[in-house]
Amino acid sequence: MRRLLSVVLLATVLSTSAACAQSDDKSDSAAPTGAATGSPSPTTDVKASTRTVCDKAKALVTAETVKPIGEQIGIMIAARQSKNKAAETAAMAKAKELADALAQKLHDLKTEAADPKLQAALGKAADGIALFGSPDYLAKINSIDDMNKLTADIAAAGQDFEAACNA
Repeated sequence: MRRLLSVVLLATVLSTSAACAQSDDKSDSAAPTGAATGSPSPTTDVKASTRTVCDKAKALVTAETVKPIGEQIGIMIAARQSKNKAAETAAMAKAKELADALAQKLHDLKTEAADPKLQAALGKAADGIALFGSPDYLAKINSIDDMNKLTADIAAAGQDFEAACNA
């Protein structure tokens, strides 16, 4: 998951930022967290539950769902560099909206997971995705060079999830 997020976000931001920069040259101008459920019941097949929930999470976090967040970050960077505060603010708001929605879907999956480690990993991954839309986080991204930090943060957010799903 983290490699997908990293590649898609970085590629999208790069292409969007470049496209916005070319366009500018030609013109004048937090997610709520759910409570983890208790221990799995003795009749729950933890391995099957983990496989099902991991498959659902992987289906949620795809190039199609992550790309719009990266596009908004790219638009934000271009707007910030061209000192277009209105466009920057709009892109930040949209990035937050998209990231929060995706993060909430991952948080919602926690209730389906029988394994407490997977529940925690889903929470961490969801919090990581929500972070990418937070105003404080977005304020630190001023150029494509700042994307290295984003890539490292994506890797950290997905690490526990990958470990839980590949166990």
